[in-house]
Amino acid sequence: MRDRFDKEKLIGLIVGGISNEFSKEVINGVVNSIPNSSDIRLAILPGELMVQKYQSTGVAEHHAMFNSVYNLGNICKMDGLIIAMGSIGWQLNDDEIHDFLKQFDKMPLVLIASDYTEYTTVNYDNKSGIREAIDSLINKRGLNRICMIGGYDANVDSVRRKKIFIESLEENGIKFEDKFYVASDMSINSEEAAETLIRDNPDVQAIFCVNDASAVGLYNVMKKQGLTPGKEIQVIGFDNTRKAGELIPPLSSVGSQSVTLGQKALELLLEKIDGNEVESAVIPTRLYGRESYEYDRFDFSLRKFDEINVRYFEIMFEDCFYRYAGEHIGRESVNLKRLFCEVLSKMFDGLSKKYIGAEDFEEICQLIDIFFGNGAMEYTDVWKFLESVSRLQRIINDQQNGRENVLVNRMFIRMKDDAIKSISEMRIRENNENIEARSRFREFMIKGMNYSGNKESIQLDILNSMDLLGVQNSAFYMFEEPVVKADLDQKKYPEYINLVSVIKAGSVYVIPKARQKRPMSDIFIQREIKIYNKRFVTFPIFYERILYGFLLLELTDDLYHKGEFYASQLGMLVHMVRIS
Repeated sequence: MRDRFDKEKLIGLIVGGISNEFSKEVINGVVNSIPNSSDIRLAILPGELMVQKYQSTGVAEHHAMFNSVYNLGNICKMDGLIIAMGSIGWQLNDDEIHDFLKQFDKMPLVLIASDYTEYTTVNYDNKSGIREAIDSLINKRGLNRICMIGGYDANVDSVRRKKIFIESLEENGIKFEDKFYVASDMSINSEEAAETLIRDNPDVQAIFCVNDASAVGLYNVMKKQGLTPGKEIQVIGFDNTRKAGELIPPLSSVGSQSVTLGQKALELLLEKIDGNEVESAVIPTRLYGRESYEYDRFDFSLRKFDEINVRYFEIMFEDCFYRYAGEHIGRESVNLKRLFCEVLSKMFDGLSKKYIGAEDFEEICQLIDIFFGNGAMEYTDVWKFLESVSRLQRIINDQQNGRENVLVNRMFIRMKDDAIKSISEMRIRENNENIEARSRFREFMIKGMNYSGNKESIQLDILNSMDLLGVQNSAFYMFEEPVVKADLDQKKYPEYINLVSVIKAGSVYVIPKARQKRPMSDIFIQREIKIYNKRFVTFPIFYERILYGFLLLELTDDLYHKGEFYASQLGMLVHMVRIS
């Protein structure tokens, strides 16, 4: 009888690390595009930046060991692969990159942030968003002293964004000078570049950052110097990551206008898997205004109430809840866009008729509660939402007065209260989960460091305690004999690996020795993984130059920050047991 899981597609996603904002946005874009009921499983393979220079031997070796997960994209039975080249290979030369990509030539492949024309690629249209940003700074604000924190010359997007920045200035009559630009490492550790830029340009009015991460370093420097983004200096980033909305003040940023990089990459890959011809794609970008540079792309001013229609509300929703465009809406899900439009339609209908009854008022309030109770704030940020609501509220009150306005204002207050309550509950829940996770992990480490018994019993105790990691679903594979770095460099892996334990719905199951042996090529398609892990992340379990196995963890929000730490600590424990 044919296994029903044979019909599933296994998609691999290679990213450079899982905790950086760019990788998180790519992962979220892919994940949100996969319906829960689909036959697609996603194997995320997060390594590190592949660098052959600029690093100490120890760091380079650590990265090389971590990057052993990349080889699984070729060894294992995957139907297709997405590679975020912008986060893993931009410090390699062309020969090194082609050697890396060559191993995947036999499978459908899509690259993100790459200019290799022989491959199917997905890139941002850097030009549209950057020009919108620079044009608005110059023509709407009248600014003319605009600088840029850039990135490495080897990075494709860094080079493109610098070129577009210079062109945008000169097209607006501003001559570019070398001191207007300082390169950074494109990470949050960009403070030195920010200090240099501000020191050499004391009259700077606005700074464009090559990505959101580099803007973090700029924020830190400005804070030390008593400068506030959005006041003394306007600040704009790129990528429009979730981090942009969490900064204080929230960072204005250029990002995808509609479809995300990850969403488009998955769409193209599935077409290729089905045997269809596809073309590389360029994703349009736009500027998303926040407090670091207050900017509205759309004119939401109201002339007459009877001119307002559903399309007006749709545009407002798309502008404010911009992340919702990449969300897959299942039959069982609440359509937040439709609900938002229904709430505002009922409010404006009451204002137009100059009558909102008690039952109407209660119904609209209930719809508002449903809207926020279904996670609406996950698709926007607090400042963006509160500013949008306050703006609409001011416009209405300027045009009309009466009893209905009082009720509508109470509805707006309810929206704001629900939004703030929703964010507060998320923060409280995250804090409580972090406290609980630290306590569980401490207990796990204590058990793992008990070396009073024989190696087999110690290892069994570690396996039985893995539920203390707080992971709901996972699989832990170990080699019969560890693999050393010299073999990894030549991509020599054992033919078989042992599945030693799994976690199903939070409960640990240690696999009997007689059932542990599995082909390396099948680690992503075993029944234990298929049923419980539709989207999972793979971490190498290693210590120094020795690879012991792989840990597959179900993708959850906290895994972005904890996954690598869990894997490194487990690697240390396994190593200590081996040498004890």
